[in-house]
Amino acid sequence: MPLYDVAISGGGPSGSYCAYRCAQAGLSTVLIERRVPPWTKVCAGGVLLRAASRLDFPLPSAIIEKEVRGLLVAGEGFRERFRFDRGLAYTVHRPNLDTHLLGMAERAGAELMLGDEVKVIHEGSDVELHLRSSTVRARCAVVAEGAGSGNAHRLLGPPPKDGMAMGLRSICPTIEGPEDEIEVFFIDSPTRGIRRPPMFPLMGWMFPYRGMANLGVGGHGYSKAQLMAGMDHVLRHTSVRVASAPGPPSAHPIPIIPRPKVATRRTMLIGDSAGLVSPLSGEGLSHGLASSILAAEAAIKLASGDKGAILAYEDAVASTIIRDIKAAAIISPVLHWLLGIVDTGAFFRAVGKEEEYIRAWTEMALGEETWQRLLMMTIPRFHRLFFRSLA
Repeated sequence: MPLYDVAISGGGPSGSYCAYRCAQAGLSTVLIERRVPPWTKVCAGGVLLRAASRLDFPLPSAIIEKEVRGLLVAGEGFRERFRFDRGLAYTVHRPNLDTHLLGMAERAGAELMLGDEVKVIHEGSDVELHLRSSTVRARCAVVAEGAGSGNAHRLLGPPPKDGMAMGLRSICPTIEGPEDEIEVFFIDSPTRGIRRPPMFPLMGWMFPYRGMANLGVGGHGYSKAQLMAGMDHVLRHTSVRVASAPGPPSAHPIPIIPRPKVATRRTMLIGDSAGLVSPLSGEGLSHGLASSILAAEAAIKLASGDKGAILAYEDAVASTIIRDIKAAAIISPVLHWLLGIVDTGAFFRAVGKEEEYIRAWTEMALGEETWQRLLMMTIPRFHRLFFRSLA
């Protein structure tokens, strides 16, 4: 039985990019994925430039649906538009993105084992990954199985209590538009309607594709009926004209609280498996790719004899990615609480006049700013935005 330097369970963007980085560095790398491409991932299909900048190769134009240069924010009685002088994000069909990244890993030298599944991970002097049909041995393992990872649960226990939001999504052909604008719908806020932790109130979206639109909702603490009502709201209020009524939406959990531990002695969790998602927006690709890079660096160091590499990985995730998520977790409930008691349209008009603040949010989307810095900019502006926005 060969001994790999690193074995990765999961072939989504985080797992594939980790495999790519490891193979590029000359590590013997195997990636195990239970599905065979192309597969579907329920998400909005947005790739912030912040996320794209983590890749050390450009995304090919063939898989980019749209470059996003505008944002429509809509809620009860208001619609406010923001335009930007440069693209802040791309939209993609996730099957195309995932297949491309998987191919990049294979071309870099990673071995792919598709259509098989890691059932159990055992740690000793090395790691044994027991698949349905065989066993794989490696110096270390990376779990990139997504929000519902069974191996993360078995190794480190269940995810944090109340740490999962839920999203619904439909992709619809369109008659008109959409062009280069994302639409965000504030459907609920902490002081209206449903009582729940105010981490991730119900929000809707429209992301533009070529001749199609990705329509969805996400929120924390909502029933299926409430999520479906949110989808109806998005369909009624989006500016795009859909060619036909969408079929039943697909659902997917969204982790909004990081796991307290993201590594064992020989195994690292990355991406959604570690709960590395922004609780303000539900965007996880930026943090997922950042954790991929850190895990690949740890695997490289371990292969060269650094026995403290995996512990250093956990420390690095805590001091960078999780620190960023915690800053967003402070902004999120404050922002949504504020939107529940003020004139929301007046609030976004007031925000639009804060040029430095808008520039900082733009730079965050581009990967040039951090959530910690945004938090420091939000605190002194809070009272000004509050009084300018009172109904």
